[in-house]
Amino acid sequence: MHNPVRLLSLSIALGLPALAAGEGFFDDARLKVLNRNFYMSQDFRNDSRFRNPQTGESKHFRAEWAHGVIATFESGFTPGPIGVGLDVRGLFGWKLDGGDGRVGDSNAGNGLIPRRGHNFDGKPKDDFGKVDVALKLRLFEDTELRYGDHRPASPVIYASDTRLLPQSFRGSFFKNTSIKGLTLEGGKVESGSDRSATAHNGDLGTAYGGRFKDADDFVYAGADYRYDERFFFRLHHGRLDDVWNQTAFYADWRQPLGEGLGFNTGFKYFRTRDTGKSLLGDIDNDSWSAHVGLTAGAHALTLTHTRIDDDSPFDYLWNTWDFFLNTGSQISDFNNPNERTWMLRYDYDFAAVGLPGLMLIARYLRGTDIDGSKVGPGYAAYQNIRDGRHWERDFWLSYVVQSGPARDLTFKVLHASHRANGDHTAEADIDELRLIVEYPLAGPEQRAVSAGQVCAAQQPISRLCPRQYRADRFCLPISLNQKRFMGWHGF
Repeated sequence: MHNPVRLLSLSIALGLPALAAGEGFFDDARLKVLNRNFYMSQDFRNDSRFRNPQTGESKHFRAEWAHGVIATFESGFTPGPIGVGLDVRGLFGWKLDGGDGRVGDSNAGNGLIPRRGHNFDGKPKDDFGKVDVALKLRLFEDTELRYGDHRPASPVIYASDTRLLPQSFRGSFFKNTSIKGLTLEGGKVESGSDRSATAHNGDLGTAYGGRFKDADDFVYAGADYRYDERFFFRLHHGRLDDVWNQTAFYADWRQPLGEGLGFNTGFKYFRTRDTGKSLLGDIDNDSWSAHVGLTAGAHALTLTHTRIDDDSPFDYLWNTWDFFLNTGSQISDFNNPNERTWMLRYDYDFAAVGLPGLMLIARYLRGTDIDGSKVGPGYAAYQNIRDGRHWERDFWLSYVVQSGPARDLTFKVLHASHRANGDHTAEADIDELRLIVEYPLAGPEQRAVSAGQVCAAQQPISRLCPRQYRADRFCLPISLNQKRFMGWHGF
């Protein structure tokens, strides 16, 4: 039997009774259930349109509404120097509204509801789901190995949780925490399961270049180091077979300045070079982003600049999502060839006026100097752009119920407007709205994190960090922390 999926299934079936009988397997197990109700609409403005994948019609409005349930069982480990455990995640979705004329292609755009057919060009499905399974081993308390379906959180492969159901990858993974403050991780990915997929055998690829049958695997490794509560560093490297080698470096610093005052700054750098058969052509891309921020009480203000230094976009793995560069946004990535972007962001925590749990983020981004005249055939959408410009305006509001029977019930409203100018034809003019209601069913500690509660890293930890994050000894800097504000890893 050479099929690794069948081998994993058989091993679990034969070994589960023995595992369950061991101490620690159920004693330290956790069960979490997240209900997520998600509405998303995109109103295409001016001459922008999208194409209906089944009928070929040109449309100016698409909208989807669905309900998802994510049930996660994480076992403990059997006792001894080598502990054995099992993680199982059931993901199920139901279409509430979204006819054939309004549902997207399951991949780009809304992507809440999958379509039937190998090419996602059939009718929208009424219900869908999948099960993620991973077998894990713990070695000497500080090392974990796993094989199966996993959601990596590396800068070079960050599994997306930006729609109804999360993305996962199948492969072998490791994590080590034997040195205080240092976390080592890595793995070899064999295939992916997209956000709306119902199987785990998806081809690997890139967000802007598409998926490739010839890209057999993705191999990565990295280190995260937390010097103290002020300094945090990440260095990761990944190789997408016959496409690229990509290295990522993050550095973040936050410094209290007094009662209620704080300063923070950070830098992110990605180096991407083609490798092997160069399925996307020649790539010689250097992209970086830097920010500075100040906080005063419940207020925070951040200024960010991003540069893409090459005749190709800053690209990343297919449908993964993180704020890889700090100017990644709700509609646009702001990572086009040769682009220069400025962003101004304002945060406000309404706890200061007696409304704990209510938070606001407002952002304005403007990108210029987009030039795709020298891009290769793998990025052909940019070839006619010489002087592209665009802007985006975001308003994100989130409220988490703080107590009572509905504690951790979360409401999120996200609105964004994007407009392209000059000869920037690679992106559309869109007004987008997302309405999300989430209710986690789990123990108090897990529920608070699942609901998307967040700390503002520039504030003293005792002021704004929920107790669950204080227990982890640090709060993420704002450049990493903005994704946790909405309870996701991006958009």
